Amino acid sequence: MDEFAIAPRRGGVYTGRMSILADSPVLAVGAVATAFGLLAAIAFPRAEALFVDRARGEAAGVLRLVVDAVDRSIERYAALPPLVADDPLLGDVLREAGNAGLVPFANEKLRIMGLSLGVSDVYLMDRRGMTVAASNYRRDASFLGRSFSYRPYFVDALAGGSAFFHAMGTTSGERGFYFAAPVLDGIEVIGVLAIKVSVAGIETAWPGTGREILVVNPDGIVFLASRPAFRLRPLAPLGEGQRARIAETRQFPLDRLEPLPLSPRVLAARAVAVTPEGARDRDAYLAVSAPMALAGWHGVVLEPMGPVRGRAAGAVGFGALVLAALLLTALLVQQRRQRLRLLESQVRARTTDLDAANASLRREVRERKATEDRLRRSQKELVQAGKLAALGKMSAALSHEINQPLAAVKSYADNAARFLERGRVPEAGGNIARISEMADRMAGISRHLREFARQPGERLRATPVRETVVKAVEIVAPQMRERGVRVILPPPGDEAEALGGALRLQQVFVNLLTNAADAMAQGDRREIEIGILAGAAEVAVAVRDHGPGIPADVPEQMFEAFFTTKEAGVGMGLGLSISYNIVEDFGGRLTAANHPEGGAVFTVVLRRYGAEGAA
Repeated sequence: MDEFAIAPRRGGVYTGRMSILADSPVLAVGAVATAFGLLAAIAFPRAEALFVDRARGEAAGVLRLVVDAVDRSIERYAALPPLVADDPLLGDVLREAGNAGLVPFANEKLRIMGLSLGVSDVYLMDRRGMTVAASNYRRDASFLGRSFSYRPYFVDALAGGSAFFHAMGTTSGERGFYFAAPVLDGIEVIGVLAIKVSVAGIETAWPGTGREILVVNPDGIVFLASRPAFRLRPLAPLGEGQRARIAETRQFPLDRLEPLPLSPRVLAARAVAVTPEGARDRDAYLAVSAPMALAGWHGVVLEPMGPVRGRAAGAVGFGALVLAALLLTALLVQQRRQRLRLLESQVRARTTDLDAANASLRREVRERKATEDRLRRSQKELVQAGKLAALGKMSAALSHEINQPLAAVKSYADNAARFLERGRVPEAGGNIARISEMADRMAGISRHLREFARQPGERLRATPVRETVVKAVEIVAPQMRERGVRVILPPPGDEAEALGGALRLQQVFVNLLTNAADAMAQGDRREIEIGILAGAAEVAVAVRDHGPGIPADVPEQMFEAFFTTKEAGVGMGLGLSISYNIVEDFGGRLTAANHPEGGAVFTVVLRRYGAEGAA
């Protein structure tokens, strides 16, 4: 290369080999072409190494995002099974295996949990591994009645610890992460609660990155991949022990575990290329891997080598053109600098995009947490809103109820004044006593409303059931008299105490009485019959109306929030939903059915205070 150096000579004339080439255009063209060829042969490997290293850095940045996303997803769901397993209803289902009435409630509760948590399936297994309740009970391919005793997560959870597993579902055929925890009765494990999270959502955005993204399990099997053909394919042939373990746990179909035909090749320090079998060298991939938080798991990004080599070749060609420009004019040197600055700005722009994506992910996490906080506050406010809505409907009747004693008070006061003027003190004293009775009556009405309207802060305790029913009837009595409704109470007897809270239980009965009155608005027989049946373990209160009954297509929805069969503007659809949740908080249940002789019957079943299992 020294032979082609430009050296100034006195008088501004160039010496050496350049002067000879200047006199012969053919030699000049050949020499420049030869120089460019040598330069390309020397520079291309270095340029390729440079762009391989740069591509490796970009792929590593993408890989960090992928690994963090998968790790966060697993970490978020791993804490859910122990929380769900503490639900008392699940323990009741396992302990009372012959009680078929508990299973529908458990199925529906698990279905609602699954929807709110955003998971695929939530299911409960007994100690044999048989599924006794499942969130997918409505589907044809339901888990109910299926045994999963062969799954490692069941065995680990049955031993008393939290468990994690990954597999293709034998029922659904979908890949997923499985999280499990034991259901305890004291210190005894009586069953296992499992949650399945589909991994399909994690892979949704990967195909748009222009790279192949893989997540590999400890056996070297690709569990997640941007390309469907790569999924459930091992990176190397599996040993007989591995295949036997996979078959025993039914983790994956053995006929799909064919190794990926990838041939590795070392490019440079810390750089490995893999080439699909039968493909050309230009179709190779630059492989970048990183460990995950899960032991033995790795994330892998395959960066296409074709564009990398293209950029390297372009860089070499660009360098050659710049060299030619240096030989021709100084202007092209300036252009070369501008192009280099442009290339650097593009790299900075891509880095800025990655930083913006990270910031967007953090912002989304904060927004979701704020949304969850608002949802919790709204749920608490709905209970009070339903109570205030009931008070609003009673306001007109209560006004009439209070005006009557006020009018009587005025009349008795006028009469007492006249009796005193005439010296008839005994008769005046009688009128004053009646005024006191009227005042006590108005104070009682005010006290009931004030207690009913205030926010409940009570804990579960012994609650007299008949006394609570009577107070609820007194609260709605003015409204019932105005609407011509007769409430028939059970005869007095031994008071049964249930586990609950008096104020919230009053709200349940007020809601049921108000709904019963609404149902009979167009009927001729307006009577509400209340019955109380006390057993050794439970106390049941039945509220029957003589309305048209419950439509056939309503029972599955009637306890959901904002569902109502009333005309627009008559109700918000919150009363039954609030009542259902209150009774469930007490460890009881609220059911509805049509009476054989007409009308509807709503039954509140509570645990009896002092019975076994009721503290």
